[in-house]
Amino acid sequence: MNKPINPIAYQPLLQVIAKGESHGNYNAFFGSPTNTTISFTDMRIDEVLAWQKSYVAEGAVSNAVGKYQIIHPTLEGLVAQLSIDPSTRFDEPTQDRLAIALIDRRGAKEFAQKQISADQFAANLAMEWAALPNIQRHDSESSYYANDGINQSHISSTEMRAAIREFEARL
Repeated sequence: MNKPINPIAYQPLLQVIAKGESHGNYNAFFGSPTNTTISFTDMRIDEVLAWQKSYVAEGAVSNAVGKYQIIHPTLEGLVAQLSIDPSTRFDEPTQDRLAIALIDRRGAKEFAQKQISADQFAANLAMEWAALPNIQRHDSESSYYANDGINQSHISSTEMRAAIREFEARL
């Protein structure tokens, strides 16, 4: 069976990702999860992409932006993959749509069809979002990117498993 996933099912995953990445702030950027001075939700995607390039050019180690902390190459790729007009606002619905596309890319449909386990799905998501724990490691509370010197998990493996169980229950 290959039915589409109910959009409501994604909510627990979106919530746990946002909690770890931005504290739920659609206008967050790397180094400023509580940002209120730059309104990315009022910017077009092409403006966000330009901001990301300049932010790194100014010396920032990451250009992650928005509620789900999407980096420049990922945002560019999603715009192409989803055929999104770059003049589209980087508003709340757009950011949610982009995050759902990333969740799908990391195995949501395969998990829904029982082709991968909950732990594999969680590990796949941890490869996309550094704030999530890589629950398949011996240190299941650490980020997949823990050794890069800038990233760490902000979500427990218990929280991650609970979000995946709730996702599964809503399918």
